[in-house]
Amino acid sequence: MTTAAVSATKPATVPAVPRSFNGSGKTSFLIAVSLLLADPQWRLDTNGGRPASGILFHPDAAGVDQTHRASPVDHGYIVGVFAHPAHPSADPLTVWIRIATTAPYLQANWTEGMHLADATTDHERSMQADDLWRALGTRRLLSARAMSDTLYGTAPRCLTYLDTALRPPAPSLLSQQLTEMEPHVIGRSLIALSGMSHLLDEEYRLRGQALEDQINLENAQGEHDKQLLVEEQVMDAVRARQASRDSLEDGRTAWQHYLAASYREAHALEESIAADIRAAEEATEAAETAERKVADRVSTLRSATDLTNKESQAAQNWSDAQQISRELTQKLTEFTTRRTVLLEERSTLLPQTHGWDGNGTTTTADRLQLRRREQLKAEQVHETAEAAVTRAKEHLSDVEQGRSGTAGRAIDLLSAHGILAHGLLDQLDLDDTARTLWEPRLAPWSDAVAIQQPHDEDLARALLHTVLPGTQIVTCDPQREPLPEGIRSNLNLARFLTALQERFAPTDDAADVHDQALGLTVTGGFTTPLAGRETRLQQAHRQLTEAKTRVTEAANALKAAAAGVTLAQAQHTAAQAAEKLAQLKAEENRLQTDIDKTDDRLIEAKRTEEELQEVWQQVWGEQHGHEQRLATAKLELDAAKKELRDRRSTVTALERQRAKAAAPQWQNLWGQTLDAAVRQLADLPDQAQAARPAALRRQAEYALRRAYEHYGVDGAPGEDVGEDLREGEKTTRSLAEADPEELPVRSYADAAYPLENRLAGHRDQDEVAAARITRDRQTRGQAIDELTEGVATSNNTLETLQDMIENHLEGLFTQIGAAFNDLDLGSEGYGAKLEHHSVRPQGASDWQWQVTPRWKRSRNGGYVSYRENANSAQVKVHAIQLVLAALLADNQSRGRVLILDELGNSLGETNRKDVLAALRDVARDQHLTILGTCQDSVLADAADVCGELLWFTHASATDITNQPTSVWAFDSNGERTQLTEDWITAGRAHA
Repeated sequence: MTTAAVSATKPATVPAVPRSFNGSGKTSFLIAVSLLLADPQWRLDTNGGRPASGILFHPDAAGVDQTHRASPVDHGYIVGVFAHPAHPSADPLTVWIRIATTAPYLQANWTEGMHLADATTDHERSMQADDLWRALGTRRLLSARAMSDTLYGTAPRCLTYLDTALRPPAPSLLSQQLTEMEPHVIGRSLIALSGMSHLLDEEYRLRGQALEDQINLENAQGEHDKQLLVEEQVMDAVRARQASRDSLEDGRTAWQHYLAASYREAHALEESIAADIRAAEEATEAAETAERKVADRVSTLRSATDLTNKESQAAQNWSDAQQISRELTQKLTEFTTRRTVLLEERSTLLPQTHGWDGNGTTTTADRLQLRRREQLKAEQVHETAEAAVTRAKEHLSDVEQGRSGTAGRAIDLLSAHGILAHGLLDQLDLDDTARTLWEPRLAPWSDAVAIQQPHDEDLARALLHTVLPGTQIVTCDPQREPLPEGIRSNLNLARFLTALQERFAPTDDAADVHDQALGLTVTGGFTTPLAGRETRLQQAHRQLTEAKTRVTEAANALKAAAAGVTLAQAQHTAAQAAEKLAQLKAEENRLQTDIDKTDDRLIEAKRTEEELQEVWQQVWGEQHGHEQRLATAKLELDAAKKELRDRRSTVTALERQRAKAAAPQWQNLWGQTLDAAVRQLADLPDQAQAARPAALRRQAEYALRRAYEHYGVDGAPGEDVGEDLREGEKTTRSLAEADPEELPVRSYADAAYPLENRLAGHRDQDEVAAARITRDRQTRGQAIDELTEGVATSNNTLETLQDMIENHLEGLFTQIGAAFNDLDLGSEGYGAKLEHHSVRPQGASDWQWQVTPRWKRSRNGGYVSYRENANSAQVKVHAIQLVLAALLADNQSRGRVLILDELGNSLGETNRKDVLAALRDVARDQHLTILGTCQDSVLADAADVCGELLWFTHASATDITNQPTSVWAFDSNGERTQLTEDWITAGRAHA
């Protein structure tokens, strides 16, 4: 557990907490003070103080050595003693804050008088703290949510900026992060600093009451509307049933009119039809006589059938002749087309025979195959020559780089690993007199590499061992030694060359060399020099030149072979064309013979076709005349039959119309005389339309259907309306589907009876329901009027309060702006001001005061917004000045505490002194306590203005706790210091 005590010893002071080194606990001290004074930024009202548990000791986070075996604590206390500034001993009050790692995370308790741990040592006091907390009891126990308002009231007692990760960072005026704050956040902060937040809280409360009244009115109106819906459903049913009764009566009247009109029309129609029947019977008898005469004439014409047979035979003979002519014409066309194709093919082949030497296709084909083999051989020789040029170029490039042959591959590998190597023979130059003996000595070493640094030999050997086995490595001498006579080199190879000279002695004839120990002889006789860079380059150039010459010769030979193939191909093509022309000539002769024969036969066939056509035309004329006469007679017979059928149908239709008119049946349904029906219809308006039976019946059917619909019967499938109504609705549909001109099977009374029976049972209930609903609506209307009046009163009260607050805060921001300007001018600035305007809330949203600080950067310059890019130290200075201006404008700021972590950081010397002086003056004039931590570089300036200096020391990283805190302070009222002096110094040897 950790127990700390804070004593408010001087109400107007600026204590400075200098830094000995990091980890001394100065920020933890400020955290404890801010928690004790319920700094609003801890959000104790929403999080229950959970972030504050991070202040408790945890060995891992503190970086404590494991040898100390320190354990984390699960709870601790912050204790503060408060007293009256003038008479501190009269009524001191002690506040305890308990912080824990589990819920409840933060609780507060308080008591009158001194209630402090008084054991001898810090450890004993720590153990005593739990008993003292329990001794406070639960009568005054406060939750984190209630702590601030209960102990310090609605205005914030403490405002802080802490450089800590225990609580979420939030831009504030105290954090000197002015540019990150929105104008409405600046306005809210200034109102809080001035102690005017309670005004906005009261407005928010009254606005909430007004909103609640509005909600009650809306709820009452909603309930009224809901009841209206229910009542309207009842009234709709009442009105629907009355509408149903009215529709039934309208339908019954229309049905009586329908019966009267139907009988009147049936009687008139029956008399008209009787006269039409008598006239139709007379016309039928005349039509029967005319039909018999035409039928006799058609029978006579049909008996003549020989003309048709003669015409058919003549037509067939002519068709056969036409078919023969078409076949001969087609055959002649085929022969002519083939001859044309042969002529075109012949004209194509003639140019191909130019230059033909008379040989047959067998001879020319053999000759062409021979020339192609010669061309293939020439291509192979040319490709081989080009490959030789490529190899010669590659060899020349390797020689130029000193990397020819196997030695070149070894040099590349060693160079990649930083080993300097050369081709052995590339680095040796031989005099002409020395070539005879030295070239056979050096010949076995043509692929050897020379390592320039002896210490690279092992690495070179390891690399070449696996990649290029068999590579010869020659290591240069550490120092320069003379080389054998006749040899020159830039490398130190004296040892190697001397050994060769000693081992390989010349033979007796001096043409070869011999190693006696190995029994090895190397022959000489080299026609070209073997060693030396220049010599090897000359040989490589010569080889490349010879290879290019061979390529040129091969290319010329290849061109000659290609020309031979071209000539042989042309001779072979000409021989083939000559043979084809001979074949075409024979076939052309045969075709000409066939064309002549076919042409003669076609002429004869055309003459026969014309003769047969003349015969058919003569027979057809005779037969066509007979058919015309027969067709005319048939048409006359059909017309006579149709006339007879029409007359008979007219009589039958008139008989049906008379039966359908059913005048006796309509009279029976009407039940009265014709004169009574005429009188019944005489009173109807618009006799031309309304008195028609179909229109009257539709009126009755529509009224009946509407009556059922008003009652809720619309014929929907599965509708639960009762069997009687369903049967009545079905009868209604039957009436509507029947032909209005036919006698009705069911009467209007049959369809209306079920509904009339139901409506009779609802009549009394409908009258009672209508009276009750009217009474209830009047009662609810009176209640809504009362609530409406209450809402108007609440809104007027709220608007009055908002006007008062707006005027008050307008004056407050004006005072803050004036103080802001005075502080800026006092610190040798050029002037500052605040631009502000009110954004009244809508609904439950916050009341925003948009405040924009502005200041001048030069004497004649304009006012610049706080969000414009500027010197960051200047912005921080103005942020602190804005806080101080708010405190100066508030006459109720006495006793508040400001906490500024890392006071004066990132400020220049001049700005820092101005800010510290301003803090001192405001603390003195407004009776504030300002706590601030500072770096060593700020200590000297801070000591000049502060009233108390606390020195925190963490001597070593191996220590679990800090050294005792050193304090330098002065207080004109000694009683305030003496109030907790004994408790602070008790048990401390340094005191």
